[in-house]
Amino acid sequence: MAKKLFFGMLLSMALFGCVHNKPAEGTIDNTGADAKADSIARAKADSLKADSAMNYVVKKGYIDSLSSNVEALPAYEYPAGSPVAKWGKLKVAPNAKGVRCMCDANGNPVQLKGMSTHGLQWAGVANVTARNIKALRNEWNCSVFRYALYVDEEGGYAYNPQFRNEILEKVVKWTAENGIYLLIDWHVHKPGNPNAPQYRCHPTNGRDLAGDFFTYCSRRYANMKHIIYEVCNEPNWHYEGGPGVDWTTQIKPYCEEMLEIIRSNDKDVIVVCGTPWWSSCPELVLGNEVADKNGKPYENVMYTFHFYSATHNDGRLADQPGNHRPDNFFKKMAEGDPEKGEKSVLELLPIFVTEWGTTEASGWHEFRPDLTDIWMDIMDGGNTGNQLVSWCNWSFSAEGGVCGALNWNTGKISPMDPEILTESGKYVFKRLHGKK
Repeated sequence: MAKKLFFGMLLSMALFGCVHNKPAEGTIDNTGADAKADSIARAKADSLKADSAMNYVVKKGYIDSLSSNVEALPAYEYPAGSPVAKWGKLKVAPNAKGVRCMCDANGNPVQLKGMSTHGLQWAGVANVTARNIKALRNEWNCSVFRYALYVDEEGGYAYNPQFRNEILEKVVKWTAENGIYLLIDWHVHKPGNPNAPQYRCHPTNGRDLAGDFFTYCSRRYANMKHIIYEVCNEPNWHYEGGPGVDWTTQIKPYCEEMLEIIRSNDKDVIVVCGTPWWSSCPELVLGNEVADKNGKPYENVMYTFHFYSATHNDGRLADQPGNHRPDNFFKKMAEGDPEKGEKSVLELLPIFVTEWGTTEASGWHEFRPDLTDIWMDIMDGGNTGNQLVSWCNWSFSAEGGVCGALNWNTGKISPMDPEILTESGKYVFKRLHGKK
């Protein structure tokens, strides 16, 4: 969730994710041609921030020098026995109880398990190597890898668009070679409104960054069975100091716009939509799911739920300003309230936990395997809908606090080396192998 830029320990109960420290060795340089106007861009961005998030000026068409004349990659022959070879292009379909969930190409429920990068412009790059992705598949038993692309944060995609051409292309290739799924995450975090000018109207050239990015990706990877899209990581209240970003008027219209773009190039790829309050409130989507211009619900759409076990448990956030969450996180997600005739969220919505951690939402303080066990059991089908919930752990990195899986960032030492794994990393490693 909010892992990457720490807004202060006073907010650690509200922020959903881990902090970032200084950029690690191997971080992408921010001094090249794409970042030469950084200071000017920042000044222009400041002026744009005065505009309402819903009144941004966007150059429509989603075409720029990086996405024009995009050629689709050819269909890939995934290695025999790999997750993608076995399951094919995933879809959303009902399980035995009629509950919508992630399924393989034949409609059989599946559960993806894997790791998320940290912010690629910081520590993430050091660990995103062909060798490590191979190790994540063969040694860690990962079936999915999450590519977390920060946008406006220091050194992010807005100022280093080479992330797309130089890094994403490699990760698409490496995950395909290992037959694991790739979750491409447009990492909305700061600001927390996916419609903010920083995402929709680039300060130097006015192009719609989000629209352009998903135009490029959906054209380029339309033939790749292993691609999944997460169109906005964690919508939250941190936009011009608040208030909270609303599902109906802000998040949903944005997701529908991105879906229209993606569906114009790839008609059935799974698209994951963020939910309010750092993607911890999927219940606010109920009865109001994303739909096309004709009001027809989009197919093969899932919704996020993010948790950090020491924060997102019973009663911890009930008194936080603007929080929509109930006192009982576990019950709301897994059981609902049968006495009131209320079904659980996991009985009503297809959920993908695209990010979770073993600590507080800040990424720091205590490691809580006991509370994490409760969430893991829920995701393994221990809910009234018997929905198997796919997940990505935050993070395959030494950055961001106690919840990082690694003791240091490296592209040279095997993740299997016992000295490189933190206590959280050891826990996740066991869970990836189906052990407690």
